[in-house]
Amino acid sequence: MKRLLIASYWLGIVADALATVLLFSPTVARLVLQPRPFEISANYLYVSRIAGALMLGWTVLLFWAQQKPVERADILLITLFPVVTLLAVAAGLVAQSDQIPIANLLPMFIFYFIVYCTFIPSFLWAKRQGPHSAQRAL
Repeated sequence: MKRLLIASYWLGIVADALATVLLFSPTVARLVLQPRPFEISANYLYVSRIAGALMLGWTVLLFWAQQKPVERADILLITLFPVVTLLAVAAGLVAQSDQIPIANLLPMFIFYFIVYCTFIPSFLWAKRQGPHSAQRAL
């Protein structure tokens, strides 16, 4: 289970790093998501780059957490609720609006499912380890 815990962190790290690229580069985001045509305005770039900065921060947070995976397992739960949950809601809303084809969002929904299926058991296992088990593992 400890391997799944470490894998959970790295799953989040890699995904957040990729999302950071999408947020900082409208060109890459357009290639991956293929949204309906829209104007990339200064306002869009500002909001997208704020989101990119926050996503990069979360990438670093997950990297920091995986340095002490059992002790910092709460980060996985915080990542799920609200972060991944709201990302899934946002993807659902954009799919419903038909601004991005559902086929292009399907990999994201599959990914969110995988994240839930790895983060929840990893978090629960880490919490069962308790502080004494965590110190023995070091």
